[in-house]
Amino acid sequence: MSVTMKILVLSSLAALLGACAGLWDLTADTLGVTLIMLAASAFLLALFLPRLAALGVLGLALGVLLAHLMAYPPPGSSLPVLERGLIAAAVALLPAAAGALAGILAARAAAGLGWRSVE
Repeated sequence: MSVTMKILVLSSLAALLGACAGLWDLTADTLGVTLIMLAASAFLLALFLPRLAALGVLGLALGVLLAHLMAYPPPGSSLPVLERGLIAAAVALLPAAAGALAGILAARAAAGLGWRSVE
């Protein structure tokens, strides 16, 4: 698989997973599940493509932003749609980065054991 195809697939999948997490964030009462979804998604993306982990993190945040821009604002929200979406995307970067770091470390540990990466 070429590098361009990997980048396209990874960024599309990350944006889709981020949009799912963003929609969950808009409908859920607590933030915890959303953060776990972002961290787990970033972990899996980084585990299989550790060299493109940063792209996965950015794709997740972009997906969260898109979900917030496309959805109806939650009741009682006084922030403009773009501002609310940018804040949600910035918050999404933190658990996604932590999950990606854990995925990179797990991929390195697996490589140390002799397992081969997808790359």
